[in-house]
Amino acid sequence: MPPLLKYTERFSRACVWICGILLFATAFMIAVEVVLRKVFSVSMGGADEISSYVLAITCSWSFGYALFQKAHVRIDIVYIKLPPKMKAFLDSIALVMFLIYMSTLSYFAFQVLKRSVERGSTANTPLQTPLWIPQGIWFFGLVSFTLVILAILAGTVIFQIKGQTSAALKLASSGTVEAEKDL
Repeated sequence: MPPLLKYTERFSRACVWICGILLFATAFMIAVEVVLRKVFSVSMGGADEISSYVLAITCSWSFGYALFQKAHVRIDIVYIKLPPKMKAFLDSIALVMFLIYMSTLSYFAFQVLKRSVERGSTANTPLQTPLWIPQGIWFFGLVSFTLVILAILAGTVIFQIKGQTSAALKLASSGTVEAEKDL
């Protein structure tokens, strides 16, 4: 695997570990909130708001790792019957489409973030969280995912140009049932 892809994969793995820790911390916070409400009729306040932010943030920062692990859903009933070069070509097309989609989503996420900063928007909750904080973290997660797609696409195309179809397939193809059985 080329150095850029190794770095990108390591970065994605680090992000997913951080996201996992955030999710565990959020689950703990919610458990404490439930116990406090049930036993003491007291609320910390904001647990639901924070958990919503954490869910959006962890999703956006984990998507890249899921792409490396071939965890995104694909319908591949025809794909698995195709010759390797056609599979690699279709993988490139799929990555281009994914890149266009994520670029568009990132653009509009930026517009939302920009508007929140310009207006000084805060959440309509007791915490009154400045919305640019969770939106900014979420936006940069989307950008990170877009860059992961771009790196994988570049690697796939380079492997195809060099005639290394098996390397291109290893990098970009969807996971197979056989590969899942080996786990």
